[in-house]
Amino acid sequence: MPRFRAGPRGFGARKGFWIEPFVLLLVAEKPSHGYELASRLSEFGILINGVGQMGNLYRLLSQLESLGLVAVDWDTSNPGPARKVYKITRGGLNVLQNYAEEASSLKLFIDKFLQRYANLG
Repeated sequence: MPRFRAGPRGFGARKGFWIEPFVLLLVAEKPSHGYELASRLSEFGILINGVGQMGNLYRLLSQLESLGLVAVDWDTSNPGPARKVYKITRGGLNVLQNYAEEASSLKLFIDKFLQRYANLG
């Protein structure tokens, strides 16, 4: 599987991949804190390295929260400072569904392109 890194024009702007749908999907699967999300993004080949990229991830999570797509609970069960745990909202699930529909359309578009390219001979 190819690996993608956060792009220079904004988080996830590289190779046509957007990080927001992946983050929403991961939070829908399991409420998570930021570092856990960064680790789980690697399952998609999205690598979050360094403080700057983590900062971009936290800015995205803050934007998703302000848009009402994720909500925050505080995890105080472990020693040390409390951590924000992000969970998806009903609005976030609606947006995630829209992303899935767009991805499906994009897949059909790409499949058609690849099929015609393969037929060039």
